[in-house]
Amino acid sequence: MEKDSFMEWFSSEIPETLFPQIAAQVLFRCENCGECCRGEGYALVDEADVREIAGTLGIRPSQARSRFTDPDPEKNPGCRILKSIGPDKSCCLLDQQAKRCKIYNHRPRICRAFPMISADTQAEEIISFYSDCLGTAKFVKMLQEKRIDPQVLKNIESLTKQTEELQALQIMLFMWLTRMMGEIEEAEQIGRITGVSLPQEESSFQNDCLAYFLMTIKTDGLDEYQYEG
Repeated sequence: MEKDSFMEWFSSEIPETLFPQIAAQVLFRCENCGECCRGEGYALVDEADVREIAGTLGIRPSQARSRFTDPDPEKNPGCRILKSIGPDKSCCLLDQQAKRCKIYNHRPRICRAFPMISADTQAEEIISFYSDCLGTAKFVKMLQEKRIDPQVLKNIESLTKQTEELQALQIMLFMWLTRMMGEIEEAEQIGRITGVSLPQEESSFQNDCLAYFLMTIKTDGLDEYQYEG
């Protein structure tokens, strides 16, 4: 009954568009170009993010809130934004020399999900391929090369035919996202309820993610992508 209830919730509440986004994030590799930490946009953080920042830096949450965040201009409930500094509006947590977040392994959840996972479930484009992101440029190049790879095509065919295998992969993707967002106990509970576990071999999971992404996303527009960083 517990599994049936979870699967009913899973199939009705989790949008299908989220799974290829997670698969893309699994495959994405940050190249430390620093572009996502600069510019006009801003990063929303909530109290859990503030507490994580505080714990990482060994300060009180109230200190982290005042030193690193500002009120959210759009007044999202329970949210603030990371402060921007300097003429290029860099995030206050960006190490300018290393071009990397000072608390990268404990960075806010919105930063962990960037650039492939979107909070906007109504967006026209499932994936945003940012032209100034070096990691995205390399991701696109990899997709262009792999979409005609015989082994990848074989994996796509296998996933297409195996309904249970496809559903299990979607659960794995959701578990991966849950873990990535720091909700370790929740991810373990999903595994316990469903009997699904993340593969021990990272390469095996990545191969499945690549096949899933390519079978769910049209890749014609990839040839028009140009890196402008």
